[in-house]
Amino acid sequence: MDTRTAPEPRLPLLDGLRGLAAIFVMMFHVELTFGVSGPFSRSYLFVDFFFLLSGFVLTLAAEARMNAGLGAIGFMRSRLRRLWPAIAIGVLIGAARHLGLHEAPALAFATLMGLLMIPMLHHAGMIYPLNGPHWSLLQELIANLVHGLILRRLGDSALLAVAGIAAMALVATVLHFGANTAGPFSHNWWGALPRVAFAYTLGIWMGRKWMAGGRHHRAPWPLALLLPGAALLALPTLPLDVALGDLAMVLLLFPPLLWLGAASRIPKAAAPWLARLGAISFPLYAIHLPMIEMMTRFGQSVTIQLLVPILLILVAAAIAPLTAPGKLAIRAAR
Repeated sequence: MDTRTAPEPRLPLLDGLRGLAAIFVMMFHVELTFGVSGPFSRSYLFVDFFFLLSGFVLTLAAEARMNAGLGAIGFMRSRLRRLWPAIAIGVLIGAARHLGLHEAPALAFATLMGLLMIPMLHHAGMIYPLNGPHWSLLQELIANLVHGLILRRLGDSALLAVAGIAAMALVATVLHFGANTAGPFSHNWWGALPRVAFAYTLGIWMGRKWMAGGRHHRAPWPLALLLPGAALLALPTLPLDVALGDLAMVLLLFPPLLWLGAASRIPKAAAPWLARLGAISFPLYAIHLPMIEMMTRFGQSVTIQLLVPILLILVAAAIAPLTAPGKLAIRAAR
């Protein structure tokens, strides 16, 4: 059976990694919004992990279908059906958060631009003022489109060349800004391009190698699940400046950690819990920041900081059916 055309069964541990990554990004924004200095100060790097994971799993789940007739248009329809509902909810929550804080025409314009996913590049501040993380969702969809139009047609060597060029651009960008945080703002939106180009393209290459049967280095599944988060929590303690630490994590650590997660076997009893983590990941990512900002009006006590993540996870669980992956599920080896 041709591994380039056959779909593969699920990889539940990647569902769990996706959910934990969304929780870490949420906690980064909780700390940032409430002005807390905590252990999640480098969790913004999980955005790059999302790009890597997306390239990997969409190669397994959709590249064969694109080559067999789904094409770029059908692929993008599937992606928009999954992503846009939660994106719209995030924009509307952000609009509700800003009611009374801006003039109605300006707020209506920002809402329309958010719903249409058009960045406000000349806006002084975030290019999506109603929902900051929206920038990475746009980059995800751009990467999906390029995948459908171009990257799926490239051979493995060409993919590695693209990833290598993007890696060099990423190094230059991170050294320029002093951290791998480019993307959300009008002064650094262009720095998102090498971030997604490197991680997503490398994810495609890794997905193809996975389907070709190069599956080694199995690790105990709890270790594979917890290692990426543990590495990010430990990163601030290492004797590296922020830029070098960010580059080491994205370029050197995330790819093998993703591979370990994909290669791990999990007990049947753990699969439903990992699936639930995966189900909340996208809605949680899409709505968390405007909800956190809305909750700041209730105060900045420790109690609120603890309640915010719990409430966000519950809301994400309620929204999760809107973002069910359907036919484009995370797939793996038989």
